Amino acid sequence: MRTLLGYWMLDNADLFRYAGELQCMREGAGSILLSGSASALLSGVFRAMYGEARIVAVSEDRAVLDDACSEDGALIAVNEPFASYEGSGFDIAVSVLAISGLDTRELTPYLFALHDALLDGGSLYLSFPSTDKISPYPKKLVDAWYAMDEKIYMKRYVPEDVLMALSMIGFSIRAIEKDANPDLGDITSIHAMKVTDR
Repeated sequence: MRTLLGYWMLDNADLFRYAGELQCMREGAGSILLSGSASALLSGVFRAMYGEARIVAVSEDRAVLDDACSEDGALIAVNEPFASYEGSGFDIAVSVLAISGLDTRELTPYLFALHDALLDGGSLYLSFPSTDKISPYPKKLVDAWYAMDEKIYMKRYVPEDVLMALSMIGFSIRAIEKDANPDLGDITSIHAMKVTDR
């Protein structure tokens, strides 16, 4: 049975059209990583483009993985937090809406994990709501880095934070676009490529 998120993604497929353009960038993709529940639901799209590819979906949501596996019998489902996933050797990594719930302290480790999972020259596709609309996620109250007995609110990222982090980690930004959506506001999509080790 398709989940509500799955129906939402089908109804808003225009937000993910850029994923189709990855085929032009990486014709010979043999291994694709889908990070998060929303990305897992795109496994059928990637299977249609890359019929023989090894496609791995990593998500903490078992129901979403089961739904994705029912549509793509060859999908490799990994039911664990992405932070603990240690797979590597991917040509393409996809993160759709997954970073929406991260605060800035969690963003860089997440992007490092995606970088580590990709082969040199591998493509990364990120898509997330921009912060021009109020986030449904409250700011997180955490221990201050400078005093453990003091609490601070972590600020949410903006697209510039993501671009800066990608550049510092070792990605080359290839394309950025924004799409308006009545439910989520502007969706920022970024295509980046892992720079070959120097």
